[in-house]
Amino acid sequence: MPVFLHNSTTDLNLQGNFIQVVPVWSFKKSRQLKRIDLSHNSLTMIERDAFGGLVELAYLDLNTNRLTTDSLPVDIFKGLISLQELAINYNYDYNENYNFQSKISIIKSLVRLRIDLSTGQQIHQCLCKLSNLQEIQISAHHGQIYSEHSFHNLKCQAIEVLFLDSVSSLASNTFTSFPNLKTLRINIQILRAVDDVISNIFNSLKVFKGRNMTELTITGNPIRNGFVMDHPHFEVLQNICLQKLFLVGDSILGIRFRPFGRYALKENCLEELIMSDNIMVDRKDGYLFVFCLFKHLRIIRNPHMIVRKRRNKRYSDLEDNVSYTVCLPKTLEELDLHSPVKSWNKRRIANITVVNGSHLKILNLANITFQDCNGTINGLGNLEFLDMSGFNCTILSEHLLTHFPKLITLGSQNAYLGIGLNSLQNASKFFEMNLDLQHINLIQNNINSLPDGLFNHPFRHPISISLDKNNLQSLSNFPSKPNIFKHISLTQNKFSCLSNDDIDKLNIIKPSSISLRGNPIECSCKTLHFMKWVHHSGIINDLTETECVLQNGTLANLSHFLQNLKTYEISCQTKFWVALASSVTSVTILAIILGIVYYRYRFAFEYFFLRIKMKLRHYQPLSNEFEFDGFISYSHKDFTWVTDLYDKLKPKGFKLCLHHKDFLAGVPIAECIVKAINSSRKVVFIITKDFLESSWGSYEIEMTRMHAFREGRESMVIVILMDDIKKDKLPKALKEIWYKVVCIVWPSNSEAPYNSEETFYDKLCITLSDGRMRISDDNTSI
Repeated sequence: MPVFLHNSTTDLNLQGNFIQVVPVWSFKKSRQLKRIDLSHNSLTMIERDAFGGLVELAYLDLNTNRLTTDSLPVDIFKGLISLQELAINYNYDYNENYNFQSKISIIKSLVRLRIDLSTGQQIHQCLCKLSNLQEIQISAHHGQIYSEHSFHNLKCQAIEVLFLDSVSSLASNTFTSFPNLKTLRINIQILRAVDDVISNIFNSLKVFKGRNMTELTITGNPIRNGFVMDHPHFEVLQNICLQKLFLVGDSILGIRFRPFGRYALKENCLEELIMSDNIMVDRKDGYLFVFCLFKHLRIIRNPHMIVRKRRNKRYSDLEDNVSYTVCLPKTLEELDLHSPVKSWNKRRIANITVVNGSHLKILNLANITFQDCNGTINGLGNLEFLDMSGFNCTILSEHLLTHFPKLITLGSQNAYLGIGLNSLQNASKFFEMNLDLQHINLIQNNINSLPDGLFNHPFRHPISISLDKNNLQSLSNFPSKPNIFKHISLTQNKFSCLSNDDIDKLNIIKPSSISLRGNPIECSCKTLHFMKWVHHSGIINDLTETECVLQNGTLANLSHFLQNLKTYEISCQTKFWVALASSVTSVTILAIILGIVYYRYRFAFEYFFLRIKMKLRHYQPLSNEFEFDGFISYSHKDFTWVTDLYDKLKPKGFKLCLHHKDFLAGVPIAECIVKAINSSRKVVFIITKDFLESSWGSYEIEMTRMHAFREGRESMVIVILMDDIKKDKLPKALKEIWYKVVCIVWPSNSEAPYNSEETFYDKLCITLSDGRMRISDDNTSI
């Protein structure tokens, strides 16, 4: 037992622990206690004066422990002068009921008592000392057959409320000892109930004939004892002026129309009829129309009948009618016909008129799956709560809710509104007349996005909307107006984060809270902006229940993740700059490498680019013969000498290509050079000091080398050396193919033997004629 310091605590709840003993003076420092709950512990002993000093204690709950007769001292309850309610039921069987009840009888102020009664035992007359006792609950462990003998000694008391728990059967005279009884609650023991327990109970109720009663509750009838509410049951009920009838979970299979109608006509007191959690598999649901006959009914909670399929075509036609009328009691405020499971109803919601529905405020039709929602319901102008969950609203009328101008709460879970709302031609009309809406349930409707204009209305109050278990990934088509939504629940959708547009929209809407648990939230540098918004806004109300996926694929609690958000933000910035630096470095290195490669092979690249460019211009080289015998490459400073060379070779039948003579005007020089090389059998380089200093000379050598390599014409190059130029002074590209080059030296000393101009021209003519002679020979042989 915990030790409590002095304080002003008035309520102490210790239920559901493993406390075994309440020691003496356990609450001496907490004497202002008014309620103590020690239920569902392991109490086996309460010591003397354990409750000493608790003069203000009004409620003490000791139920569901291990107390026996020997567990309680004789005067354990002495001094509890203000105690009005004592619960000490569901403990061990008491060997001596009198001894136990006598300990309770000293609590003169007691008003409500919950105790156990052993099988075959009775309430002892010592409880007559409890002059204020009005309510008593009797519990039994293994089912009890109660009779007049059980309560004979309570005639001395004015008991108004009696609760019999774990009933297996009742004798017909059970309640003769309760002349003042107003409320009777009977809970049947499912495992030990006799087969005719319902008949026994209704027979025992005959004693209340002509009496005014507040409430009759019967619960727990087992399925094996399923029954139909018929004449014998209603005959008993119609003789009692009963305000509340609760027949909950009693395995009622159906209600007969005529007996129910007679009951409605004769009784004048019934205000609440609760028959929920029953089976209701009768063949027809005509009993619903009997409700119109009741004069004072304010609340009806009956499960919708699971109607069996009719083979009669006449009934089928009636069910398919789109216009029909429903009559209700004029005083009805709440009608609950929801089905615990989805049931199919062939009727359509179209032109339904409700008679006497002006007082109805609550209408629950959940899981009554109408054929479609393409219609309107008239006559419920004061309706505040509507539950249409489970409807088949793939076909939806924009005027479905038009006649509910005072609607506050709309439940439409699993009603296919994801299809119906998006099929509307003008979705803005759906809530146009429901400006008092405050709560909307759109859970599990396969909604991908809200239709445009759905909430574009001047609602009078902020709305709490539930969009759980849909397919939302963003807040598209959400209205961008402040104070429309109070709470937005988006749990179990498909949000990895809220986009910047979503966040901007929420900053305008300004909801007080948002729920996001169950979404595949991503905690990464990519969603850092969203994480910072969550951390600073404070409107996500379920952070401790929300998990997010880290970059390594593991799950983390979002609340714990946000505690280290600053550190994570720094790491993301570091990663960004590292990635940026790596990218810039990589691009720079790659550019340098490409630059080096291009510079090293620039002539090869240029040669191939020029070849491609010429091909795109449809240039076709000659296949059998060349246009020129030779292309002369020279420096423009050697123009005079080259002209003389040209004039001497032309009479010998050689056709030579020169820059100034054969290059076309308006064509880039580079293209003209490549074209000249392609069109010439030989390329003659006039190597002088001026040529070696010319950039175009080196360019022509490189282009010639590329062409010779590509076409397999390495022997096409002729070099004329002048100015006593040595080989080591020649360009590198020329030296690389020197072993294939024909070199002719211009005679610098005319007196030297075999070194005359005549010998030079003879060598040059023979070299220029080499390829031409072979072609001529080939043609001759052909």
